[in-house]
Amino acid sequence: MLRLNERAWGILLDVVEHAVDLRVRTFYSKGGAILVDAGIEAEGSLNAGILISEMLLSGLGDVNVFYASDWLSVQVSTDLPVVACLASQYAGWKISLGSFYGMCSGPGRLLGSKEELFDRFGWLEGSTRAVLFIETSDVPSQEVVEYVSDSCKLHEDRIGIVFSSSNSLVGSIQVPARVVETGIHKLMEVGYDVSKIRSAVGSSPIPPIGESALDAIGKLNDAIIYGGRTIFYVDDADDLSDVIKKIPSSASANYGLPFLEIFGRNNNDFYSIDPLLFSPAEVSMISLRTGRLYRAGRVNVEILENSFR
Repeated sequence: MLRLNERAWGILLDVVEHAVDLRVRTFYSKGGAILVDAGIEAEGSLNAGILISEMLLSGLGDVNVFYASDWLSVQVSTDLPVVACLASQYAGWKISLGSFYGMCSGPGRLLGSKEELFDRFGWLEGSTRAVLFIETSDVPSQEVVEYVSDSCKLHEDRIGIVFSSSNSLVGSIQVPARVVETGIHKLMEVGYDVSKIRSAVGSSPIPPIGESALDAIGKLNDAIIYGGRTIFYVDDADDLSDVIKKIPSSASANYGLPFLEIFGRNNNDFYSIDPLLFSPAEVSMISLRTGRLYRAGRVNVEILENSFR
C-alpha cells in the first residue's frame, strides 16, 4: 500500500495545528488519542471541510471549493482514485456502541475494520498510526476510543479521530466530496473492472446545512444524485456505450424524487433503496487508449432547487 495512514496523519496534524483558525476543537482521550470536533460542539469551517476531505483521501487527491452556476460546489481530483476513494475515503465501518452510532471513514479502516472490500483488492497496511473520521451526532466517548484502539491493535496515542455531524459546515463539504467514490461504487455494482480507472475528477453542489441530521441526509444525497458530475479516465479500449448508460443515478427505478421522499417510502431504511440510485447525476468516461468520450445522465436543477430551499 501507499502508507495511507502516515499520509493522512500529516494532514491531521495540520488540522490540529490550525484548530483555532479552522474553528475546530482538539482534545485528547485518557490514553492520548487525538480527538477533533469539527462539527458537533465546534462550528467548523469551509477550510476545515476541505482539509478533512483531503485527509479522507489520504492526501492522494485535491479538494477545492468553487462557485458554479447557482451553487457553491466542491471538486475532487485524484490520480489514484480506487485506493484514495475505496481504501481510505469510503465510510465502510459502522460503529455502534450503546447509544453511540457513527459511520467511520479513513485509512484507519485498513487496520480496524473487517471489510470484504479489502480482501477483494488484497489491501493490507501495517501502520503504527490510524486516522479515522466518524460521521455522528455524538462526541465519541472514552469507550468508543478504546474500541477503536482495540480494533486497530494500536495504543490510543497512535490514533486520531475527527468527527462531525452531517448537519454541519464540514458535513456539507465532506459528503459531496465523495462524488467520485459513489461513481466508482456504481461501476463496481454493474460489474466494471475498476482497476482500469486511472484518474478521476468529480464535482457536486454543496447544499445548505440541514436543520437536522435527517434533513441533512436528504440534501446531501440530493446533491450527488441530482447534481454530481464525474469524469473517469480509463485504461480501456472497449466500446463503453452500454456501460456508461448504467452509471448515472437516472438508471435507477427510484430516480426522480427528492431523497427524503424516497427514504420515507422505504421505511427510512437505506438498504431497502435501490443501490443503483447512489451515483452521480452525470458520468463521463474517457478512454486513454482511444481518446473516445462516453457520457450519460444530466444534472436535475429542478429537484436541487426544491431540495436546497
